[in-house]
Amino acid sequence: MAGEGMTMLRIMTALTLFVPVIFLAADTHAQEIDFDQINKFESVGKGTLNVGDPPKTIIDDGERHIVILTIWEADAETKVYWKPPDAEAPRTTVIPGTGLQTFQTAGEFKLEAIGEPNRKVEFGYVLLGLRK
Repeated sequence: MAGEGMTMLRIMTALTLFVPVIFLAADTHAQEIDFDQINKFESVGKGTLNVGDPPKTIIDDGERHIVILTIWEADAETKVYWKPPDAEAPRTTVIPGTGLQTFQTAGEFKLEAIGEPNRKVEFGYVLLGLRK
């Protein structure tokens, strides 16, 4: 019981870091999430994507995850490469500008800035594990 309580505490702490960004985001999108399927908090991260750099790998492990992605500053588009748990083929999603979006993935998640040279994207994410 203590382990589950600490996991939820970590999740809630991580999410509160991103709540102010939700209200600043120009656009918000989300997939339906069954919170009963979350079994662990994995990580919180942030980074910068520069146009012309190779995609940044966030997940490459074959496991199921939820990624809560926040783009808080962007003068380029963000291209997301991901594999949904219910599909065989990977997908791509383009996020224009700032926003918040959630993804349920089956072990693949990469980000790339696309657009004019010398442009960038600032992002943050929360990574949660899902039961099998």
